[in-house]
Amino acid sequence: MSLTRASQAEPHDDDSDLRSFGYEPQLDRSMGLFSSLSISISCMCITAGIFTVFAYSLGSVGPAFIWTWPIVAIGQIIVALVLADLAGRIPLSGYAFQWTSRLVNSHYGWFTGWAGLMAFTPGFTGLNLGLSPILLSRLGIEINVTTIMITTILLVLSQLAINMLGVRIASRINNIAAYTAELGLSIVLTLILLVVGFITNPVQGVGFLTTSTPGDNGFLVAFLLSGLLGIWVLTGFEGAADLAEETQGARRNVPKAVVTSLILAVVIGFFMIVALTINIRDLGAVTSAPVPIIAVLEGALGTTGALIFEVVAMVALYAGGLANMAAASRLIFSLSRDRMLPASGSLAAVSRSTGSPTGALLVAAGFAITLVVIGSTVATAALPLIVGMASVGYYAVYALTILAAILAARRGLLRAKSSFDLGPRAQLIRAVALVWSILVLGVLTIPTANQQTALAAGAFFLLAAIWYAFVLRGRLQRGAAGVPGTAAGDVASPVLAEPI
Repeated sequence: MSLTRASQAEPHDDDSDLRSFGYEPQLDRSMGLFSSLSISISCMCITAGIFTVFAYSLGSVGPAFIWTWPIVAIGQIIVALVLADLAGRIPLSGYAFQWTSRLVNSHYGWFTGWAGLMAFTPGFTGLNLGLSPILLSRLGIEINVTTIMITTILLVLSQLAINMLGVRIASRINNIAAYTAELGLSIVLTLILLVVGFITNPVQGVGFLTTSTPGDNGFLVAFLLSGLLGIWVLTGFEGAADLAEETQGARRNVPKAVVTSLILAVVIGFFMIVALTINIRDLGAVTSAPVPIIAVLEGALGTTGALIFEVVAMVALYAGGLANMAAASRLIFSLSRDRMLPASGSLAAVSRSTGSPTGALLVAAGFAITLVVIGSTVATAALPLIVGMASVGYYAVYALTILAAILAARRGLLRAKSSFDLGPRAQLIRAVALVWSILVLGVLTIPTANQQTALAAGAFFLLAAIWYAFVLRGRLQRGAAGVPGTAAGDVASPVLAEPI
């Protein structure tokens, strides 16, 4: 199999393109650019993510946390450029696993794919955990560890049922949620909050946005920890790449979806957190409220306005969970198709009637439920732990993928142009993206406050190492596993010599 041949396949013939990589079409290729973009938007969950982590970041350092957002945004845009370039070269489900396996080898690809599982699965679990207390509050049910755990499990099961019906139905639901709630209504409500906070009923001056309350950690550590909001929300934009085999014109549409979704999230998200922060009447009362963001909304918009914003957030949270579950299942499917996981035959099975990877979806849901139960019974705070794990997974994927691209480019594997080409400064862009990803991983794991996250992520990778050492390494060396075209774990593709 030649990556050059794959790159030169007819752009309108997605199935021939897929076959040139060594796979027969199995999934239902029914999504266009509109749906691909909505997947990435929902995987990021701008409104939903802000609802989930706003209180944590505000409590870490105070209103000054909003300035971590543009810092994270710059780093993430650079990362997105690298990923979009690879998405245009290798439009396959399993995205980073497939990319790194073909640029380095399947041994390397295994750990990248495993990091991806730690990103998407805790990712949609965290979104459902964020949705549960908001939903319970509106239903008048007591909010405690048990009710949150049960509600989260029920949300996971409902998302599983929808995804099992097929990508056509799931993507339609996701399209409606992404474009009406995540973009349309969230923009309108943000504008209303900005008008209230700055013009019609200002309760704080502009200087309030630089106020800090770092506590015992000191300003720098607190400021870095408060960056978790941007660090988590501005991830998942590559979700469209994980559903590339279900996207029409994947080489062109997926890179566009990756970059466009992130830029939209950066702009909308920044104005939203500014709008929320400037409307804080009493900082102490808000940070001590059961759901701080609701206290801000009720103070600025009244009960009815707060309810509307909550409904938008709940829809966005649910759609985000739906999209991230789909992405997680496609990664499991891709790994299993290449015999990288236990019970790969069952996990790679695709329903003939719906075109969905049934076994992979069941495992994604089962793992999420297990994570909720363990997180709720072991961790002092399940949400920061699970959100932190997902963030570590995302940035580990970014670092491993970018490093693979740098190594491949040095060997001359990326000389041909991608449909989203980085030009002559490609290696510089990759180097900056790698440094940024490593720095964020340090923020997510080194501070004392993040020790539980670091230990949980370490345990997750330990499982991958055990499976690799005792089973998978032998499979790869025998050629019984790995992406098509590899022999004993060698690079899957020859040099890319000609531009497409």
